[in-house]
Amino acid sequence: MPSELKIVTFNIGKERFGLDIMNVDAVIEYEETTKLPNASDYFEGVINYRNEEVLPIINLRRKFKMPDFEDKSHAKVIVLKIDQRRVGIMVDDVKNVRSIDPDLINEKPNIGGMRGADFISGIARLEDGMLVILDIDKLITEEEKIAIDEVINN
Repeated sequence: MPSELKIVTFNIGKERFGLDIMNVDAVIEYEETTKLPNASDYFEGVINYRNEEVLPIINLRRKFKMPDFEDKSHAKVIVLKIDQRRVGIMVDDVKNVRSIDPDLINEKPNIGGMRGADFISGIARLEDGMLVILDIDKLITEEEKIAIDEVINN
C-alpha cells in the first residue's frame, strides 16, 4: 500500500468528499447538457467532451438524494476513468489534491440507514474535519454502467 494516498477533494453542499486521483481524468466547468429520454433522475445528460466523445454526466446531488443545484452554472464536473469509459460527476466545487496517510482513514461506519452506500470506502479524520472517501468502482454500479452505455449507443 502506498505511504500516502493522493485524494481529489470536493464539496457537495456542506459535505466534503474525496476520490483517488488515479481515477480522475480532468476537472472541467459545467456546461449545459443534452438531456436524454428515459434516463435515471440523477443522469444529468451528455456533453461533447473535447470534441472527441460523448460524456455522460451524473448529478451527484441527486444521486446522493440531496437538494438539486440552485445554480448549475457554478458547478464543476470531475471526469472519471471507470473501466474503459469516461463519466463526469457534477459537484458543487473541487477544492484541492491532498496527500492523506492511510492510517487516518477509518472504514465506513456500520450503521443503519446506510443501505446503498457501498460507494463509501472510508472516512478520513483530518485536522480540519471529516472527509468521506468514495470508491469509484462502486459509485457507478454495473447496472448503471450498462444503462449509460445503452443510452449513449442508442
